[in-house]
Amino acid sequence: MSSIRYKILSLCLVLAIVPTVAVSTYGVYSTINVLQHNSLKEQDTKISLLNKQLDRVLSVVKSDLLYFRYSTSMQDLITKFTDPKLSFEQRMAARGRLAKDFLAFSEQRPMYHQLRFLSKYGQEVVRVDRVDGRSEVVTQLEDRKGRYYVNNTLILKSGEIMVSHLDLYRENGEIKEPVRPVIRYGTPVYGRYGKLHGILLFNVSASNFLEILQQSSYTKDERLVMVDPDGYYLSHPDKTKLWGSLRDKNTGERLQKDLPKLGKKITGLKGSSTLFDGKNIITVKPVGNGIDDNRNLGYLVNFIARDAIFEPATKARKFYIVVTLLTLLLATIIILILARKITRPITDLTVAAENMSKGNIQTSVIVETNDEIHELSKSLDRLRKSVKILMTKYRS
Repeated sequence: MSSIRYKILSLCLVLAIVPTVAVSTYGVYSTINVLQHNSLKEQDTKISLLNKQLDRVLSVVKSDLLYFRYSTSMQDLITKFTDPKLSFEQRMAARGRLAKDFLAFSEQRPMYHQLRFLSKYGQEVVRVDRVDGRSEVVTQLEDRKGRYYVNNTLILKSGEIMVSHLDLYRENGEIKEPVRPVIRYGTPVYGRYGKLHGILLFNVSASNFLEILQQSSYTKDERLVMVDPDGYYLSHPDKTKLWGSLRDKNTGERLQKDLPKLGKKITGLKGSSTLFDGKNIITVKPVGNGIDDNRNLGYLVNFIARDAIFEPATKARKFYIVVTLLTLLLATIIILILARKITRPITDLTVAAENMSKGNIQTSVIVETNDEIHELSKSLDRLRKSVKILMTKYRS
């Protein structure tokens, strides 16, 4: 009987194990995929939101530049400065009107660190600075001749926009402290007959945006940085790594130095991407400049530890393993009970038949079950009674 019991037990265990393992395996696989996908999507969404904050700011720069290029005060200044018959006072009055417009505009657009109009020779003509939350007209004007952003603007056609690198503002050729990261936008100003008179330069302050990045740049398992198109750090948890390009502090600290294998690949990307360096999942998003889709200000690069992303999946895997083992244990206990319940009546009938074969025909053979075994026991008992009758007649 033990063999029947073990056969039943084995069969039931196989029938229990196969679907349990199949369901658990599918549950683990699907849950891990969903958790990993959601984790990566969460990282991508976080970076996209930061990127959109900058996009919203920069999207208005072009219209602001073109507005001032055709403004009444700008056209009046050009006219006054090109008319040799006008007095010095009249020219200064025209310059004052543009400065007044710049000042009012700067109060309404605090994102601009500087609003400037420069002559075609690179000399500042009108300039308004915004420092420490206040806008003011600057009288100590400078010569910006030869600066790359001036030269790059002077060669443009009417209506075209120059976008500089995101770098540190300099005063008289020296980086001012505390540092002021800016993006310069420029457009040429043409008068009648297509004559170039100067350029408009608006410096957009990047401090607020970079501070937001800096505040959200580091946790135990995550690190967010921003690099320029050449891989130099614009935002990094370690401030000693910032502004390493020749245009800025020239320290040489850059992404390619820290990630020799992936740094060059990241700065060569044209769109968003997800990479893996062995320990971290790296999410990369280009940062647009609001003007030129073919040229980025740099890249937002988010590093998150692989274990941190896969931690929920690991927990889910352990959960499914525990559930599977408990299910199998419970199934085994239930099957043992059922196997014993099924085989015990058969055992009792076997014992009864064995006793009858030895001449014990006095004991009733009735096994109380609700199935065919009960009928079999009744038949066996009738056989016992018949044998008993025959034995009595034989003895008499």
